Amino acid sequence: MLALVGFYYPQISFSHHSVFAEYDINGSITIEGVVTEVWFKNPHVRFFIEVTDNDGEKVIWNTHGHNPSMLRRAGWVRDTLKVGETITMSGDPTYDGSPKMFIRKIIRSDGSVLENKVGGVR
Repeated sequence: MLALVGFYYPQISFSHHSVFAEYDINGSITIEGVVTEVWFKNPHVRFFIEVTDNDGEKVIWNTHGHNPSMLRRAGWVRDTLKVGETITMSGDPTYDGSPKMFIRKIIRSDGSVLENKVGGVR
């Protein structure tokens, strides 16, 4: 039956990906920048961060966290991070070096720390 669902609705069967497929969980990268957009919706929350690179150019990073339901249980809400807030974020880089990351930790300008870690999920 599951195969039939994938056949008739291929967009459903291919709409989600594993963190391991896109992000190097053995790597680590840290960025500092300003939150420009917040998506607190499925399948993963996203925070878009404007970062100034080594050449002085502004680059928008597309950062991903766990799904909203999991993060709500960990105390996160839609307004946990606000547009305009300056943060330092660390996480797993992409294999292709694009400006994306899977979030592991966020340090806010007041020094408080948010972790993208819920239950038994890394």
